[in-house]
Amino acid sequence: MGTPLGLFTGAWFLLFGGAVLWWCAAEVRARRTLRRVGVSGMARVVVDPDGDADHADTAPLLSFAVDGHGEVVTRPRGWTSIRRTPALAVDALVPVAYHPDRPTLVAVEGGPARGRNDVFWVGLGLAFAVCGVMLLAASA
Repeated sequence: MGTPLGLFTGAWFLLFGGAVLWWCAAEVRARRTLRRVGVSGMARVVVDPDGDADHADTAPLLSFAVDGHGEVVTRPRGWTSIRRTPALAVDALVPVAYHPDRPTLVAVEGGPARGRNDVFWVGLGLAFAVCGVMLLAASA
């Protein structure tokens, strides 16, 4: 018979790991869909009006013109790197793909760390899920 703390901790780890995996899969799917059916364009990285918010949100603020919508300013989907890369400095031009009907849904094309970031989040989710299963098995 396991302890209540072991059961609770195992369930929490399993749920957290599952949530991270679900979030990562949803973000990858959204970015792939945007790249496959979205409209390609170029966006300029603009200064964040919040000032020194770079430490809290590493996603760059992008500005680009869309026919019928005017100037769109938004952050891209799935930007999960720990720190912003030099390729996304203010005034840099970056290739993007955006949803034609909802241009605030945008994904940066390519990027040097995109694949590594996805692997990091999948690994983190799997680690928590596996630890949760092991804790639950040990508590049973």
